[in-house]
Amino acid sequence: MNTLALVLNVGLIAIVVAAFSLTGWVFGPRPKHEGDAEVPYETGMRPLSADRSRLAALYWRFAVLFVVFDVDLALLMPWAFNRPLLDLGLMVSMTVFMGLVAFMLAYFWRKGVLECN
Repeated sequence: MNTLALVLNVGLIAIVVAAFSLTGWVFGPRPKHEGDAEVPYETGMRPLSADRSRLAALYWRFAVLFVVFDVDLALLMPWAFNRPLLDLGLMVSMTVFMGLVAFMLAYFWRKGVLECN
């Protein structure tokens, strides 16, 4: 009985996700591509040349750091809210986790990843 309920639940979720995904495509407005609509950064001026050079994306390191420390915060919030209920083993594991996070921050800092240049 539990397997049937799980299959029905997953099927219903898939149908709802598909319906939400297709709603904008079915009922949304159709774009009209006129003039320079296909040109990126529509400023009213035609581009002087085709730009095929690569852009230096130095912000990727900040994006990675944000993800790392955001996930840490997401893991720490339930621990902080339930702190009075935790036993010694859970407290030690979270202390080790926080030590690893502090080590990562110190390592990134020493490598100069946090510099804004």
